[in-house]
Amino acid sequence: YTLSLHDALPISDAGSVQIQVSGVIVDAGCDISTNSTNAVVLGDFQASTFNVVGTTTQPKPLSISLTNCSSNIKGSSVYFSGTADVNDKSLLALSTTGTPAKGVAVQLLDNNNAVVAINTTSNVYTLKAGDNTLQFSLRYKSTLATVTAGDANAVLYFDMNYQ
Repeated sequence: YTLSLHDALPISDAGSVQIQVSGVIVDAGCDISTNSTNAVVLGDFQASTFNVVGTTTQPKPLSISLTNCSSNIKGSSVYFSGTADVNDKSLLALSTTGTPAKGVAVQLLDNNNAVVAINTTSNVYTLKAGDNTLQFSLRYKSTLATVTAGDANAVLYFDMNYQ
C-alpha cells in the first residue's frame, strides 16, 4: 500500500519539548607530528620463547610527538583503542589477516613501565607550550601455555584528551 498526501492523517499538537544543549569551547590542542612512531617492530621470536602464560618480550618504544601545543593546555591523557585479546582483555589482539600466531597478544606500557590496558585512558601527562613527546612501549605477552607460530601484527589507535 502506498500512502499519498491525500491519505495522510491529521497531525495533532504534541506540545513543545525542551532540549538542553551543552558543550565546552576549548583552546587549540597540539598537532601530532610526523615524527611520531607509526610502526613499531617488536621482532621475531620462536614460539618456544613463550613457555608459560605471561611471558613477555623486551619492550620497544612508541613515541607520540606533539607540536604547537597551546599554552592553555596543561596536560593530556591518551585513550588507546583496538581489538582486545579474547584471552586477556587488557591486551591488544593480533590482526586476523594472514595466518596469525595464537596464544600471544600485544601489551602497552606507559613511561614508567606500568601496564596501560587496551581501550582505556592513560595517566595524565603534563604538557608545556610548544613541543612535547609522550613515551610508551609495546611488547608481546603470551596468553596461553602453548603459543603457535604465525603473523604477530596488530593495529593500535589513540586519541588525545587535552586538559
